[in-house]
This record gives sequence, structure tokens and C-alpha cells, in this order.
Amino acid sequence: MSKFKQVSKEEFYEYIEQYPNPLEEDYCWIPEPPLLTYNDFKIADKWPESVVARVKLYDGSQYHFGKTREYQIKET
Repeated sequence: MSKFKQVSKEEFYEYIEQYPNPLEEDYCWIPEPPLLTYNDFKIADKWPESVVARVKLYDGSQYHFGKTREYQIKET
């Protein structure tokens, strides 16, 4: 299983912009909170092995009160 590290929003989008392969965005509603994932299907042909970056999507509801989005990139 891949390890991810939390980064700032700015670091996250810089990583996405500089990523060398095409990325496909996908939403996964299975975990809580849901995830927005960025997938590189050149390194793996299926999810979740293809995920190289993800955002935990806290929605500001009472359930997620006080939580903000978490930006994570795959550790190398």
C-alpha cells in the first residue's frame, strides 16, 4: 500500500502541474471523508494503485465541523 504525506495546498497544485504523466481525476465516495484522487494509469492500471495524489473532501457539515481539506501526495 502506498504512503502519502500531507502538504500545503500550494505544494499540492505545484506537484500536480509538474507531474510528468497525464493524470485522471476521480472521486471515491467509499471512504469517509470522500476523496478526490489524481491517478496515473501509466504506473498502475487500477485504483487505488494508480493514485499519486489525493484530497480529503471535508464538506463543512456538522459531521466534519472545523475540518478543512487535506492535500496529500504519494511519497517516493
